[in-house]
Amino acid sequence: MNQDNYDTENEMLWAAQDLRTMTSCKAEIAISRRVTIKIGAIKESWDYQITFGDILNRGAWRWECAQADTLEAVVEMTKAQIKAQGDEKARELLQLQDAAAKLGLKLVEVTP
Repeated sequence: MNQDNYDTENEMLWAAQDLRTMTSCKAEIAISRRVTIKIGAIKESWDYQITFGDILNRGAWRWECAQADTLEAVVEMTKAQIKAQGDEKARELLQLQDAAAKLGLKLVEVTP
């Protein structure tokens, strides 16, 4: 294995760990580097793809996919997706807390 492959693999690993932390370790993160050779193409093209969450939407995070030419770009896209889902979850939690308060109840988080 040459140094460039080692560096790319380490960068992908660090990015996956960082993204997983953003989901409070409640979502699977998959990062892949793909090569595509189109019909009649002279040269191959490379890109990165990141998926996270539960594809069946049964987990804490909905499934999302991002794709870009560089690792940095796909990581930024994924961070934006995670932030958007996190903001949505925060809004839903506030709505639930408000509804519970109107009924004189308090929400508690139960962990398995």
